Amino acid sequence: MGFKKMSDKKQVIIAAGGTGGHFFPSIVTGELLINRGYNVHLITDSRCQKYLSSDSKFIVHIIDSKINNDNFLTKYLSIIKISNAILKSLFLLLKIKPNIIVGFGSYVTFPPLLIALILNVPIVIHEQNCFMGKVNRFFAKFAKKIAISYEETLNFNMGNKDKIVVTGSIIRENIKNIKIKDSFNNNPFRIFVFGGSQGAKIFASLIPQAIEIVIKSIPNIDLYITQQATKDQQIEIAKIYEDLGVQYKLSEFFHDMENQYEGQDLVISRAGASTTSELAYIGLPAIFIPYPFAAANHQFYNAKALEDGLASWCFVQNTLTDNILANKIIELINNPALLKQASSNLLKRRSDGNKVLADIVEKIIKQIHT
Repeated sequence: MGFKKMSDKKQVIIAAGGTGGHFFPSIVTGELLINRGYNVHLITDSRCQKYLSSDSKFIVHIIDSKINNDNFLTKYLSIIKISNAILKSLFLLLKIKPNIIVGFGSYVTFPPLLIALILNVPIVIHEQNCFMGKVNRFFAKFAKKIAISYEETLNFNMGNKDKIVVTGSIIRENIKNIKIKDSFNNNPFRIFVFGGSQGAKIFASLIPQAIEIVIKSIPNIDLYITQQATKDQQIEIAKIYEDLGVQYKLSEFFHDMENQYEGQDLVISRAGASTTSELAYIGLPAIFIPYPFAAANHQFYNAKALEDGLASWCFVQNTLTDNILANKIIELINNPALLKQASSNLLKRRSDGNKVLADIVEKIIKQIHT
């Protein structure tokens, strides 16, 4: 039996961390629950602290528990770190006495979800990717509900099918305000290149080489490239674009994605959960180059789901060349109807996933604690 609360105000724990793909949906959902009158505790790791605003209304708890299996020493240190994280989670849950815990995947969520299971606190999990991660798969059989962003989500146990709820994407509010494009036949043709929260080194060489081929094939094309790159990379990239007569903007990291997305015709990026969800919501087509070392290759499945729905294009990094990429860009520039079709198919996936998930959480709390 879960905890009984003396206070009328219910306590919700949200556990998320690791990358923005796990973290951003948790923040959006948590903010909605706060607005509905809940005390929301956020358990995350130190890496995700940078995403929290100074005026955040969350009660934040930092618990680091990343596993490193490189060698015997790192494995041993990881075991110690995980043990400490589990112990911290035990004391924290005993203190908070939560009515429910919502896990958004990644190693960060394992210790608090394990303690929640031991203490019989109701569990809800949310999977942002098209391929369910290890932690979510482990706790799926214990969860009250399994929320997923993709209807095409793979590899969950069919025995848990009755628990599945398709929420659709969970999108940050600043992204929701972006104006949807009605035309992709623009001058200049704008391309936004970024590698997600982890960056993408290969883009620094691959993209400029492909753009050079595009310019040679369409000499009169007017291009504007917005690209994420390190300071060292920017020097060479800037020289290439200047020699080609291409307008450009370079930055190490874009903190205002809502402004960067605005007015773009095409994105070239990795295929993390936040990226694919945001592009689907605003109807901005992309050439996805999934990060090949992502856990269980989940970025590939995210991108492939959109490609199969004629909503974007997916290329595997180790078989992609500058010529192949350039030819796809040329095809899309010459045939903007393809971009318009992809945009329309992306927009079919729009949803208010945070509301759907918050409703699920509220319903479970009311069922158990009334």
